[in-house]
Amino acid sequence: MIFNRSKRAVYSIISCLILLSGWGIPVFAQPELRSVVMEGNRAFSERRLIDWTGLKIGRPVTGQIVDEAANRLILKLTEEGCYFCVIDSIIRDYSPDSTSIALTFFLNEGERLIFKGLDIAGDSVAVSDRFMPLAQPGKPLYASDLESDLWDILKQREEAGHPFARLDIKGMRLQGDSLSVQAKMTAGPVATLASVRIIGLEHTKPKVIARETRIVPGQLYSPSCVEKARERIRRLPYIDEVSPPALVPLGSNRYDLLFQVKEARSNSFDGVVGYQPGAEGEEGEVTGLLDLSFMNLFGTGRRAMIHWERISEYQQALSLFYEEPWIAGLPFNLWGAFRQEILDSLYLERFVAAGVTVPALDVLSFKGSIFQEEVLPDSSGRVYLGIYKSKEQGGVLEAEYDTRDYIDNPTRGWYYRSMVSASVKDYEAAAGLENVDIRHYETDAEWSHPIIGRQILNLQVHGRYLQSDEDPIPQPDLYRLGGTRSLRGYREDQFLGYVVAWGSVEYRLWLDKQSRLYAFFNQGYYEWTPPTGGTEKKYPWGYGVGFRQGTRIGIIGFDFALGQDDVFSTAKVHFRIINRF
Repeated sequence: MIFNRSKRAVYSIISCLILLSGWGIPVFAQPELRSVVMEGNRAFSERRLIDWTGLKIGRPVTGQIVDEAANRLILKLTEEGCYFCVIDSIIRDYSPDSTSIALTFFLNEGERLIFKGLDIAGDSVAVSDRFMPLAQPGKPLYASDLESDLWDILKQREEAGHPFARLDIKGMRLQGDSLSVQAKMTAGPVATLASVRIIGLEHTKPKVIARETRIVPGQLYSPSCVEKARERIRRLPYIDEVSPPALVPLGSNRYDLLFQVKEARSNSFDGVVGYQPGAEGEEGEVTGLLDLSFMNLFGTGRRAMIHWERISEYQQALSLFYEEPWIAGLPFNLWGAFRQEILDSLYLERFVAAGVTVPALDVLSFKGSIFQEEVLPDSSGRVYLGIYKSKEQGGVLEAEYDTRDYIDNPTRGWYYRSMVSASVKDYEAAAGLENVDIRHYETDAEWSHPIIGRQILNLQVHGRYLQSDEDPIPQPDLYRLGGTRSLRGYREDQFLGYVVAWGSVEYRLWLDKQSRLYAFFNQGYYEWTPPTGGTEKKYPWGYGVGFRQGTRIGIIGFDFALGQDDVFSTAKVHFRIINRF
């Protein structure tokens, strides 16, 4: 009998536990917030005060949640200058079944604290006339404004050459609703920079990095100048990382500025192999590209590049480039370039240029150059294309602006380039043509911006415009459009035009500094006058997917692109490898 009663008791307990676990009404469920009311507010609206609490109608409410909401409200009121605010009480009004609750906050905002003034003692350096304090005497005091003013005053001392300056709060005096603040400034010694030291280098000569900082011996220490120096080092293509600077004491208030860096693999081998399906009844062609780049030749900061490209069986190009930095110890670079291109085995183009690059700002540079370009046709080119031997000479002005964080694979920043050139073309006597004035206008813009996490939106716009006295403009002068470096989804240099433009929208999944997955859509435009006369305008477009992946052997890239009328079998495929050494 006792056993049966115990058994029934156990069954009853189990049944209750089942009901409490969800089969019945949730006894321990928290009430939902029905409403929030503010009483006693004068300076701030009820809606704004409720937003500051962080409470949401319809959400479960506990005692801890209410306490945290009250603390947030007091903190926000304090930030707004109501330092004497208090919450007298909070009324909790439960519904009859305790499933909902209404909260009423009885609030006393208090009087706003008035800032009487800031008195700084022990400082022989006067505050700059340009200093515009946020906390002004006679106005309500906001803690964030006063804190900002104190930091600005301290930064002024540092910018005046006092890296060890200190600003200590010594006291505060409250008189009624007014507060005055007393502080003491200890400026410390004036620091003079003797030299720049670079550690962590394996290949680059230390003086090559040091000169890029633009720090000269005897210069006063300045945090802004030092930070600019660090940014200049970071943007060098052969530097991967640079540490925050340190001051190394030498005595007599003289210091060396020390940077620790990590070198990047600045030399690269870039190879591309592409396949272009042939037209109906024709075989496809294998194309190729080879780029050798030396961004830090012999550890001196010199640059050299070699470019070879096979666009088709009858079209090849070779380019050479060399740049000598810091001529005569001044921050400008001299460079020279050579390019030779064989087109359709009908004529040869040869281009030679020399110029100077002047960095106006850390992210802005200007270039000026002179060039000469020759067109040398063979007999077939003269007959079929009407091309005569010519020599073109002129000059170029170019501006470049670059704020990208990683040039090869940016996550944010702008790149902009604008170029204008003027030249005169002189034909051989057999052509019977006079000298021709030619103008070129080019622009390139790129913008990268993170959307969510590692998802990056990349937008690019490019434009080219040729203005010439010749009508029609001969083929060697026209711009070319199409291929992996302009309009993907089309053969290399498939289109010609005196007006050429293309743009792309690329959605990237950023993996690291070298790697990404992406999908793209690109739109092109070209305008030209065909030999039959008239003006032809077309708007080809393409789309596709691709990836770049950093590996031990280099950066491997793959593009799969389709043009406007392509099907899967006529898609353009490009395989690329970039090896840095």
